[in-house]
Amino acid sequence: MGLDALFSPRAVAVVGASNRELTIGYRIIENLHEFGYRGPVYPVNPKGGEIRGLTAYPSILDTPDPVDVAHVVIRNKYVPACVEDCAKKGVQAVIINTAGFREIGGEGAALEDQLVEIAKRTGIRVFGPNCQGIINTDEKVRAYCNFTFTRPASGNISIVAQSGGVGEVIHQRIAELNVGVRQYASNGNACDVSIPEIIQHYGDDEQTKVIVVHIESLPDPRAFLEAATEVTRRKPILGMKVGRTAEGAQAVSSHTGGLVKQDTAIELIFEKAGIVSFRNIEEMCQAAIGFASQPVPAGNRVGMIANTGGPAIIATDELVEGGMVMPPLSRQTETTLREKLYPEASINNPIDVLATAGPEHFAAAINALLDDDGIDAIFLNFVTPFFVDTLGIAHEIAGANSRSRKPIVATVMTEKTGWAETLKVIRDGGVPTYDMPETGAKVLTTMGQYAAFLKRPAEHPVSYSDVDAERARSIINVASDANQSCLSAQEDYELLTCYGIPVARYASAGDVAECLAAADEIGYPVVLKVDAESIVHKTESGGVVLDIRDRESLREHAEALAGRFAAAAPRFLVQQQLSEGREVIVGAKEVPGLGHVVMFGLGGIYVEVLQDVSFKITPLTQREAREMIESLQTAPLLTGVRGQTGVDLAALTEIIQRVSQMLVDNPEIRELDLNPIFALQQGATAVDVRVLI
Repeated sequence: MGLDALFSPRAVAVVGASNRELTIGYRIIENLHEFGYRGPVYPVNPKGGEIRGLTAYPSILDTPDPVDVAHVVIRNKYVPACVEDCAKKGVQAVIINTAGFREIGGEGAALEDQLVEIAKRTGIRVFGPNCQGIINTDEKVRAYCNFTFTRPASGNISIVAQSGGVGEVIHQRIAELNVGVRQYASNGNACDVSIPEIIQHYGDDEQTKVIVVHIESLPDPRAFLEAATEVTRRKPILGMKVGRTAEGAQAVSSHTGGLVKQDTAIELIFEKAGIVSFRNIEEMCQAAIGFASQPVPAGNRVGMIANTGGPAIIATDELVEGGMVMPPLSRQTETTLREKLYPEASINNPIDVLATAGPEHFAAAINALLDDDGIDAIFLNFVTPFFVDTLGIAHEIAGANSRSRKPIVATVMTEKTGWAETLKVIRDGGVPTYDMPETGAKVLTTMGQYAAFLKRPAEHPVSYSDVDAERARSIINVASDANQSCLSAQEDYELLTCYGIPVARYASAGDVAECLAAADEIGYPVVLKVDAESIVHKTESGGVVLDIRDRESLREHAEALAGRFAAAAPRFLVQQQLSEGREVIVGAKEVPGLGHVVMFGLGGIYVEVLQDVSFKITPLTQREAREMIESLQTAPLLTGVRGQTGVDLAALTEIIQRVSQMLVDNPEIRELDLNPIFALQQGATAVDVRVLI
C-alpha cells in the first residue's frame, strides 16, 4: 500500500491513551482534538471508561471500524503483540511512539526485528518505532498524529526528519516565520516506512511545492538515491545531513579510502539526485520559504531593484559568489526606465530607483524587468522611508508578483511595528521577504542552483562494448575463492586490460632470472616492484626501484628486494619505465548499499599532500566524469596554464568511465587505486594499480 492511509486516516486509535496530562497517550488525543482532526478518535486502555470525554476501549479489537492509524504508546515488550492485534483489526498503519528498540541494542533490536516480521507477514505498515509521528494540515484531514506542540498553518512545505528533535526545530522555525506547512513526518528508527517512501509520497502530493529532508544515516542509500532522483525532476528537495565530523569506523588501505570523509557519500547522493544541500537549519528554512511561494527561475540571470545602495552591494556580492549573474539591462529596458524613473536614478543592474521613489517608480522598474528576456529573476532591496508611500509600493510589489512568471525575492529592511501593514501586504501577496540582503540573496542563489540542475540534459552512462567482462569475472572469482584480500600485480593489470584501460607494458616474474627475461622483452629502462599481498604501499616500504637501465643493475636490485622482503615470499613485476606526463589518480571505494564512490585528482605523492580531489557515485556519465576533472582547483595544470600544453582530457574522461563500468560489473571490488596514471598530450597510461576485494 502507499502512505495515503497514514497521512489521511479516516479514524485514529491511541493504544495507551491516558487521562494523565503529562503523558504521550494524553497529548496525542489533545493534539488531534485541538488541531481539528476530521475523523473519530478511539482511546484504547485496558481499564475502559472515558478519556478526555471519549469512550475508551479495552482493546484495539473492540474499537469501531474502520481504523486506519493506531498510535502505540505502551511498554516496548508489549508492542509486537499489539501490532499483531492491529493487523487483525485491519489497521492500515501503526505509529509506534514507544522507545526501547534497536536504538538500545540487544533485546530492543530483537523486538524491532519482530515488528519488521509482522509488517512483512501481515501487510500492516509500521511507522517508527521511537518516533514522533505525522502531521497533515489538509483542511479535509487535519491529522496531528504527533505528540509535539507546534501548530502549523496550512502551506506548501513538507518536512521529513529522521531526528524528531531536529525535525521539530525546523518545523517550529518555519512556523515562527509565519509560513505554512503541508505535511510533516519524523519516523525515528524507520524499521518499515522509510524516508525514501515518504519523499515519494510528498513528490506525488500536488500541494507540496518543496520538500525538506533531514537525515542522520541512510540504511538503504540506493533506494534513497532512486526516490530522490525521480522526485527532484518534479519539485525541489532541500537536504541536510548531520554527523559530518564523526570519524569513519572502518580502516582503509588505499589512498582513495583514506580521502573519503564520513559524509562524502551522502553529499554525493545529494548532488547526483539534485538535492540542494545545506549545513545550516536557518538557511534551509529560509530557502524553503522561497521555493514554496515562487516559481523556479529559468536561469541564473538576476535583475535587482534598490532604493538604497549599500544593501544592494551586499546582495550582489552574495549572488555573484553563489553562481548567479547580474547581466546588463536590454536597451528597451533602459529606455523605459529613463522615461519613468527620476533623472538621477541609476539605470544599471542593480537599478537604483532612489530613496524618494514612490509606487509608480517601483512598478515601472519591476514591470521593465518582467518584460526583459535577459532577466530570469528579480531581487528587491527595499528600505521603508517615512517620506514615501511604502504601502502603495507594497501593493505594487504584490500585484506584480501575482502576474509574474519569474521569481521575485525581497529584502525589506524596516522597523517591524511601524511598517507592519506594509510588510503584511508584501507577504500576503506571496513575495518571500527577508530582513537581511545576504539572506534573501542566498535564497535566490539556492533557487538558481536548482534551476541549473533542471537544465542538465538527460544522460546515461557509456557502456563500452570492447570489454572482456567474462575474463574479468574469472579473475575476481579465482581471487575470492583463494580468500585473497587483494589482487596480485599480474591480476591487477590484467583486470584493467579487460576493461580497455591503457597500462604500461609489464610482466610478472617469480625470481631474478625471470625478471631479466622480462626486461629483455619489454626493453630498458624498466621499473621493478615487489608483489605480495602483505605489502600494501610498495613505494613507502621501499619495494619499488625506478629507472633501471641495464641487466646488471636489474639483477642487483632484484636480489636486494628478494632478500629484504623474503618473509613476504614476493613475486616481482617488471614494467616499462615512463618518464613523461602529468601524474593523476583514479580511485574508488565501496559504499555498502550504494555502489562505489570514484575519486579523481593529481596523483603520485600529491594526492595526499594537496588532497585536491573530486568524487562521484557510480555509474558515471560522460558529463560527470568530465566534471570530476574540471572541478579540481588544480585543473589548470591539466588543461594548460602559463604556456604549458594541457593533457588529453578526453583520454582521462574515458578512463574514469571505464573504471566506473568495471566497478558496476564487479561489486566485489572494495577499494581501488590507479596511482599514478601518466596523462600525456595524447593518451594516458596507468603505471601502478592496487585492487582490494
